[in-house]
Amino acid sequence: MDILLVCAAGMSTGLLVNKMLKESKERDIKGLNIEADSVDNLEKIIDGYDVIMLGPQVQYKEKRVKELAHKHEKSYIAIPPQIYGMMDGAKALDLAINIAHKK
Repeated sequence: MDILLVCAAGMSTGLLVNKMLKESKERDIKGLNIEADSVDNLEKIIDGYDVIMLGPQVQYKEKRVKELAHKHEKSYIAIPPQIYGMMDGAKALDLAINIAHKK
């Protein structure tokens, strides 16, 4: 499964990506790719991912991100501010896995 976290520049979500990757290794989850990028690049790169996660700082772009995810048949979820603020890799990973399985 390929997961993309998007924010303003992909920098702050990069921290959460590292926590999610660490958690996936601790759980021994194979075949997981997690990356971060700018929400402005999403349209160009969306086809390379299964799950799109939106950082709270770009929540104002949620409508567009949701539309792109739907158009490209990708799972989508906004990362709750509490999970993002705590940089909780375990809960963020659970969100991504759960939303992917609902599709």
